[in-house]
Amino acid sequence: MVTCPNCHHQNDDGNFCEKCGTRLTEGEPVVTGGASAASIEAARPNEHLEKAKNVSKLYFGYFMGLLKSPLAKGSQISEGHFVNGLITIILYSLILPLSMYAGIGEYGSYIDSPFLSIVIKPALTMMVFVFLISVFTFCAVKVVGLQVSFKSVVARFGALLVPFITIFALGLLMALFGIYEFVFVLALGLFGAIFTVPAIVVMSYTRNITTKFDPLYGIILTYVASFIVFALILRGFIMNMVDSLGIFSSPF
Repeated sequence: MVTCPNCHHQNDDGNFCEKCGTRLTEGEPVVTGGASAASIEAARPNEHLEKAKNVSKLYFGYFMGLLKSPLAKGSQISEGHFVNGLITIILYSLILPLSMYAGIGEYGSYIDSPFLSIVIKPALTMMVFVFLISVFTFCAVKVVGLQVSFKSVVARFGALLVPFITIFALGLLMALFGIYEFVFVLALGLFGAIFTVPAIVVMSYTRNITTKFDPLYGIILTYVASFIVFALILRGFIMNMVDSLGIFSSPF
């Protein structure tokens, strides 16, 4: 067993921590046989690159595990996967506008700065929206009266988004091949996540626990807050599209 110097996680083996990705072997190579320090430095693998590879490998395993058993494994995720939860939220928020950009095709030429207007800004807005839903979900859990950390709720929320990322990925492929029904697939991935993930997260904490405040009301409050924010974001998006296309602008 090797203890991580950063998070103190007990690792069975390997050069990097399974939890945070910190390098576990800190020893410096000894210069022998006249080898120059520069040659040894060149031969030494890039630590940041190796760490990135290790993190991506760990995330892939995390993603595939949740894809196989989203409810069983997602309901047990703890705050140790907080970073993975954030990565999943970012991916979920990015694929939707990318699919719309791919689906618009040649019509994007009628929009000023189409990639900025259709991908970058909506992706950032989507990230804020999804993160706010996770915050509302945390509030619902706290209203019920449970002592749960914010990181734990966000980690579990992000984990349960994994199947919906797959749905979005399918929509993106359909958009790339010009199958215009991709819009319905994206709608399924969007509203399916909004309706199911907060409820599953709240119930995963309150299962078999008697509380004064029924969890159902916490879920309903989460939906109300989420759809208020969604309505505001949708209104802003529509107005932005109207301005970009120059609709209703005076010709004089």
